[in-house]
Amino acid sequence: MSSSATSAARLPQLSTWQVFRAPLLIGLVAAAGLAFGLFGEGLWDGLCWLGLSVPVLLSLIYGTRWNRRGKAVDDGRQAHPSDAAF
Repeated sequence: MSSSATSAARLPQLSTWQVFRAPLLIGLVAAAGLAFGLFGEGLWDGLCWLGLSVPVLLSLIYGTRWNRRGKAVDDGRQAHPSDAAF
């Protein structure tokens, strides 16, 4: 058995709800932010900014963590020539 097959065998199986729970919640918060911005004024504009900033902040937080860890797990394969930076 190869090392990638053994590491894949150790990963826990997640249900559909566990996989899509966080993206669904983020999408609902962003949709609520859009609705607040469209249909309200004053306080609703502040809620709009708050709702629409959540996906941006989460992207920045988890994007920097991902880059700090080295982008992706290196499984020992060589890079394809088309992956070279120009």
